[in-house]
Amino acid sequence: MNEKMLLKIIEENTFVTVGCTDPVAVGLAASTAFNSIGGEIEEIRLSLDKNIYKDALSVGIPGTLRSGLDLAVALSVLYGDPTDGLRLLKNVEESDIANAEDFIKQHKITFCLKEDVDGIYVKADVITSLGKASALIRYAHDRIEEIEVNGEKRRRDHAIISSSGEMVDLSQISDLSIKGILDFVSTVSGDKILFLNDGIEMNLKAAEMGLKDYFGLGTGKRYENLILKDVLSDDLVNRTKKDVGSAADARMAGLNVPIYGCFGSGNHGITLFTTIGNVARYLDSDPVRTSRALALALLVVGVIKAHTGVLTPHCGCSVAAGTGAAAGITYLLGGDDEQIENACHMMLANLTGMLCDGAKYGCSLKMVASAGAAIESSYLALEGAHVPDRNGIIGSSFSKTMKNLLAITQQGMGDVDRAILDILLSLEN
Repeated sequence: MNEKMLLKIIEENTFVTVGCTDPVAVGLAASTAFNSIGGEIEEIRLSLDKNIYKDALSVGIPGTLRSGLDLAVALSVLYGDPTDGLRLLKNVEESDIANAEDFIKQHKITFCLKEDVDGIYVKADVITSLGKASALIRYAHDRIEEIEVNGEKRRRDHAIISSSGEMVDLSQISDLSIKGILDFVSTVSGDKILFLNDGIEMNLKAAEMGLKDYFGLGTGKRYENLILKDVLSDDLVNRTKKDVGSAADARMAGLNVPIYGCFGSGNHGITLFTTIGNVARYLDSDPVRTSRALALALLVVGVIKAHTGVLTPHCGCSVAAGTGAAAGITYLLGGDDEQIENACHMMLANLTGMLCDGAKYGCSLKMVASAGAAIESSYLALEGAHVPDRNGIIGSSFSKTMKNLLAITQQGMGDVDRAILDILLSLEN
């Protein structure tokens, strides 16, 4: 497989975000449209795909410790700078909330579901005293595909598009094997992937922030308490659960903390980078080997996403990021391609049925479970454990398992997102 292409996939699908990417993406579209026209805002209309809609409804907004999609939009048009991309709301302060709430009362902000679209879709129409402007986000949370002002199309601003002008289509690596990934990871120059280690540092700092109080569900803080009380042992698995949980608590509650994300999700990044980072520190792994483990993990996630899409009806923190973490940890432990594949299969046999029922405080529970399972699966693989062929969706190879996962995602879970969205919208009313 082409080294340059694999490096581009890694680079294009890692990013820094403040706040949950889904409400921020909605705010980014609205802010981009408004900043393209100016004037006095009269009305804002937003059209969202079912996954974005589902994931943006209940999660905390950065800098507010509050949730609400209308609040995210109001803060974005009032205080956001669209050139900051997914860090659009990085400077929001508590004092800004009252103004945003007044804006919501005085302006009409409406949301509707865009049916039958594949991938990420967010369209914002902003009507002001100067006319109407629209901004369309497609396929990635900060990929502004089209801007239109009073019927005239403006520049295209591909925020995360590569220098060639187009992102690498993940379908190009859909048949990439674990051995193929391992060959790349073992031979690529360490200097080209060392930047990935920044993700460990950033997400562990977020974990520290999350331990300062009972943010969100307070999952990480309560794990810390249980460890201190000797209810849970102070070991690698529980310390990692504590850190993953606290970083998730901070992000989902709406703390203004940067997160190193991957494949469209900050929570994926927390699960992957924090889990592998803790194991790397436990093993005293050198920086280059750690970065190779991260690169391997990210490409495993990329292969999974090539079959499932970026946003899925099942929990991507378990099925994708958790499985990638297991692969990276097994590499750190000295595992070969067969053992890495076995670790991945144990994750997929274990957690594939975990639903994604929207971004919210409760994501920390799923992430904690995924992080612990990833470490355990890796060590079990080194002990010789493996899931046999035809054990549920597990095939005789990683590639065959991916084909089964594709069938589960598209056929078996095709209506799950809509059902969950209907439930969430009924709870809103």
